[in-house]
Amino acid sequence: MKRLNILFLQIVVLSFFVSSDAWSAPSQESFKITKFYFDDIINDDGTENSKNTISMTVLREDAVKNLKQYTINYSTSAEKVEVLEAYTTKADGRRIDAEKNNFQLNVNSGRKDAPPAFSDQSSLTVVFPDVVVGDTVTVVYNKMITDPLFPKQFSTLWSFTKDVIYDDARISYSIPLSLNAKYKNYALTETMNKQENGRQLLTWTFKNLEVKKTKYIAPPVREIGDEPGVALSTFPSYVAIAEAYGARANPKAKVTDQIQALANDITKGKITPQEQAKALYDWEIDNITYAGNCIGIGSIVPRDLDFVLKNKMGDCKDHATLLQALLSAKGIESTQALIGVNNIYKLPDIPLVEIINHVINYIPSLNLYADATSGMPFGYLDRKISGKPVLLVDGYKDGTTTPKFPAGSTQVKVDAKMAITEDGAADGITTIATTTPEGASHSFQQQIRNLTPKKLEEANEDALKHSGYQGTVTMNAGTWDEKTMTYTIDIHYHLQDYAHIGTPSATNVEPPFSPQAIGISISYVMQGLAQKDSDKLMHGSQCSNGLIEENYQYVFPKNMNILAIPNDVSTSTSVQAYTSKYALSGQTLNVSRKLNDTTPGPTCGSEIEDEYKQLAIKVWPDLKAQIVYK
Repeated sequence: MKRLNILFLQIVVLSFFVSSDAWSAPSQESFKITKFYFDDIINDDGTENSKNTISMTVLREDAVKNLKQYTINYSTSAEKVEVLEAYTTKADGRRIDAEKNNFQLNVNSGRKDAPPAFSDQSSLTVVFPDVVVGDTVTVVYNKMITDPLFPKQFSTLWSFTKDVIYDDARISYSIPLSLNAKYKNYALTETMNKQENGRQLLTWTFKNLEVKKTKYIAPPVREIGDEPGVALSTFPSYVAIAEAYGARANPKAKVTDQIQALANDITKGKITPQEQAKALYDWEIDNITYAGNCIGIGSIVPRDLDFVLKNKMGDCKDHATLLQALLSAKGIESTQALIGVNNIYKLPDIPLVEIINHVINYIPSLNLYADATSGMPFGYLDRKISGKPVLLVDGYKDGTTTPKFPAGSTQVKVDAKMAITEDGAADGITTIATTTPEGASHSFQQQIRNLTPKKLEEANEDALKHSGYQGTVTMNAGTWDEKTMTYTIDIHYHLQDYAHIGTPSATNVEPPFSPQAIGISISYVMQGLAQKDSDKLMHGSQCSNGLIEENYQYVFPKNMNILAIPNDVSTSTSVQAYTSKYALSGQTLNVSRKLNDTTPGPTCGSEIEDEYKQLAIKVWPDLKAQIVYK
């Protein structure tokens, strides 16, 4: 179960009601990067001017569509882009330049002369002429950063993946010595490191002449340096990053008359700080929607709160700033906190802005973190940011992390009862109850509300179609118990010709329309074990804990002879335990299965990984066991 880094609610509900289309990128073996040059000049004020050269060769037909064009994204207010060259080099050496009408510019802007509301991201797409297998496409462009995210500061992280071929890659920087840049090289070849005319000149090169794919059973924990690359930053410490953000964010959290009146209104009848903080948090979740903020330095500076309240929308920084202001209006001290929504659980030695991409709140008096964009119930954080390093804007302390996701707070229980008639038909009901704080999230509750009668009817039809039987299926939209944080759904069905009575047959111990949560969890590991060349996890994997229970009851007709049932199983490791029991009394078979995972999380070392593999090997045969009858 810990292998699945998804909501158990998705196992229960989304498998029935949600479908999605996937886009497939070209295989890494279908193209190669022939040349990749990045040459950057950084100025004292943090502005930059970089020259970029990218050449890619088409090796297979499936890459032609993607390599026919190249898109450069940039902020209209903070960056400028100039394409110097764009051309196709044919296999015979001929060069075909892109014409003027081979460029597509898309600009996000406001109405008339007004600035855009939440994004000024523009994209310039180059369309390369006459591209076929064997050709090489090249684009050379300058990108100028005219308004740096942090004045007089610079931070960057380059990382090359080994599952793409690089014939020739080069990264170079010219940095003023006055900025005191720190840098660290990870498996690149340093070809220049000198000081000249008050500048530090640095150059690294890289080659990767064959694709080296990695296969992991579980979502791996990453650390900066796992892939070849370089980290470079002028920030002396992580506290400096937090302070630089706070210098422009904290003034936005000023308590105005509007904020004070709103906070007073929201907290009417609420006495304790806990009650008031919860009321403010809940109001913000219900009333302020999420909207990205990509307007130049707006990507790291919150909007003015009057804009947020007037339009009732904002990104994570806006939500955090608004909650900070509302809490302050009620005398509750709080601070914003910077965190990364990624699989990095250890801050790199070089202080990097790039590993931070989210902002939440911390309330010291309640020792509580709150993320108003997640929609999680007050006092809970999403798994993705639980147990992660966090930079407090005020009161920063090295080594501070968010709390782990509460142990034992996630449980899945599947109860299924099925009666088989003498003619082989089956009537049954499956009840699925999922207990988790994630069920209280605004996004999941909205999904429940969106389950209209028409969608339920379509889901019933699809479920019956995929079962392969004739009959009827009726699912309800489910009920949510806020007190226990449990979502429950019932599935009723009648299936014709379910059993072939009188003929020796067998059926898996899995009633129809019962999402075998244990089986889903274990199969994830078994699929990984089938990959004999799976790579060893360097830093462990992302993991979580929880309890899954499955209770099945089969009532067989008198004319159905049960020849064999599976044997009971009991196996465990230091953090997981699995039991199954099969009891046949007359014509009634009761089955109980339980998988209890007490993995502390949010990361697990290789020893836990090995234990879970051993458990899966022992559990898998039981999950595939059958009831034999005639």
